Amino acid sequence: MATERVPDEVLEALEAIGRGSKPGDLESETLEFKSARGGARKTRMALAEAAACLANGHGGSVVLGVDDDQSGATAFSGTDLDELEARRYIFETVTPGLTVGLTVHWHDEARLLVAHVPVGATVHGVAGRVTRRIGRSCLPLAPDEIAALHSERHGVDPSEARSGRTVEDLDPVAMEVARGELRRLGGEREHWAELPNAELCSTMGLASPDGGLYIAGEQLLCATGEEIVVYQHRLSVGSPPDATERIAMPLLPAFGRVLELVASRNPFEPLLLPNGQQIQMHRYPPGSIREAVANALVHRRLDIAEPVRVEHFDDALSVTSMGPFVSGVTAHNILSTTSRPRNRLLAHAFRAFGLTEELGTGIARMYRSMLSLGKPPPTISGSAQAVRVQFDGGPAEPDFASYAALLENAQRNDVELLLVLRRLCASGTVAPTQMAHAFQRPKTDAAQAMQRMAADPRPLIEPSHARTNRPTTRYRLTAEATRGLGSAVRRPRRDSSEIEHTIATHVNKHGRINNQVVRNLLGVGTPRASAILRELVDREMLERITDAPRGPSVAYGPGPRFEI
Repeated sequence: MATERVPDEVLEALEAIGRGSKPGDLESETLEFKSARGGARKTRMALAEAAACLANGHGGSVVLGVDDDQSGATAFSGTDLDELEARRYIFETVTPGLTVGLTVHWHDEARLLVAHVPVGATVHGVAGRVTRRIGRSCLPLAPDEIAALHSERHGVDPSEARSGRTVEDLDPVAMEVARGELRRLGGEREHWAELPNAELCSTMGLASPDGGLYIAGEQLLCATGEEIVVYQHRLSVGSPPDATERIAMPLLPAFGRVLELVASRNPFEPLLLPNGQQIQMHRYPPGSIREAVANALVHRRLDIAEPVRVEHFDDALSVTSMGPFVSGVTAHNILSTTSRPRNRLLAHAFRAFGLTEELGTGIARMYRSMLSLGKPPPTISGSAQAVRVQFDGGPAEPDFASYAALLENAQRNDVELLLVLRRLCASGTVAPTQMAHAFQRPKTDAAQAMQRMAADPRPLIEPSHARTNRPTTRYRLTAEATRGLGSAVRRPRRDSSEIEHTIATHVNKHGRINNQVVRNLLGVGTPRASAILRELVDREMLERITDAPRGPSVAYGPGPRFEI
């Protein structure tokens, strides 16, 4: 059996435990710790149950030999469980059989066993019990949830099933909306708008040749009498609602109605750009809201009667739809992973009507619309019951919005670049390892992305020191970008790594440094400069190279641990 590499998430968590963190606080949807307590048989069963739970979710790692209620070195209790025997037990105990990789990993002299669990190709259970990893917990699935997950894993599209209704049941208002959207798009779809109802639905794949509607067609174009969306507006979370509307329409007109309700309470400020163009800075960018509502309607569980909920406040707006994330998608990879629509035919129809972006670009559009105004990206969270998208209703940053609007297309549409610019406006410098979480990509990919940004013919960021081939390379705004962003750039107190880089760069170039130079470089006073120099001497980054007891003649040069 080939030994698999221990994932970075596991290695970083083990290091954090060694520094005093509790294992339970470091668990996630893809990481669980288990202790080897109660004998080998009980331990193997616990490992099998945890593996099945992760396989029904997003896969991940189970680390055996760590007490989740301890911290530091005492948490690493270790295990002597045989990896081949454990692997065979998991396969035989989980139904259907589940093949996992197992790696022996030594940490602080403790023998740990790391189970590498793939995303299951089907739904797995142990002793008739089916659970799924949601957040940090393994939660039991109800029969309808098991059926939905089974369909999802086997590629069954719920929206492609026969609805039992025909083109005779089409809602006239919904059909007029459909034809209007197709005419707006022009081209071949403008021709579709003139087709008879049955032929139009058949052409768009919403009905069979005999006129029977699929569920996607019924959802979009037929009245069901059920509430599709509940919209509510309040000034704040603690205020009583001043507007509530329960929308029981086919999806097409319901979608338009929700956007109208949001637009009627979505103020904007005009912004005049240096080139004379004027843009509108909405509290909630319409493109972001459009994508969020469309995603909620298209990707929800169709077998759950609960409506999509739009809660509109002056300082926040959220859109909630029923059903967990689809397999392979989490709140931590939704920006970077490929699109996996739960209801493929329904999603295809929304795109055919021009109501959503092309496959896989909607989340990026939500991010881009918010970031282009200098606002934080949407917060996306999921549970076993629902997925929620929330937007910040705080003010836009005019200088950031003005600068972003005039960037070249490639830079203006680069979500990762906008994330970096917004971060640098607040923090001065940033390392790729710090941006990896925001990019939702591995640290190596984040480093490559930032190197690419810095290598652009007209770069907006640059390395903050001379050497750029180290994983700890930090980046800052270029002088041109700093000027262009104006008041959006806030000057925080420099962090320790930036201070170290600044001083190391000077010493590397000039061979020495003193208190006065530190004051000039960092804009600090004499006591602060002395404290910085003392710390670097204590860490052996610098050493004293003159004999003067005090004053400007006291100089420092490279120490035994000096590096740049």
